[in-house]
Amino acid sequence: MVNNVFFVCPHCGNNQDFKIFLSSFQAVKQSPELAKRVDESNILPNLRQNDNFIECQLCLRRFDYDNAASIGKKYLQNTQRLIKLRFTHSGNIPRS
Repeated sequence: MVNNVFFVCPHCGNNQDFKIFLSSFQAVKQSPELAKRVDESNILPNLRQNDNFIECQLCLRRFDYDNAASIGKKYLQNTQRLIKLRFTHSGNIPRS
């Protein structure tokens, strides 16, 4: 599984708790503030090898893995852009 992918639910906007179903299964918790995963379950085998989706733990809907990952990438880019603008206007320089 890809460990650096950040997800956002297209339905409810959840950006923290998901179950990932690919050739294996894993539950993850993410931190929007840190823009990374903060907790992951052990990887378990998935009996249905052709799965390629995530399940939001708030609304319990399933979404295509790539769709949720691309929304998550845009979410992180926009969040980082807003943080940079905020620091630019306040005169402080953010540390990377």
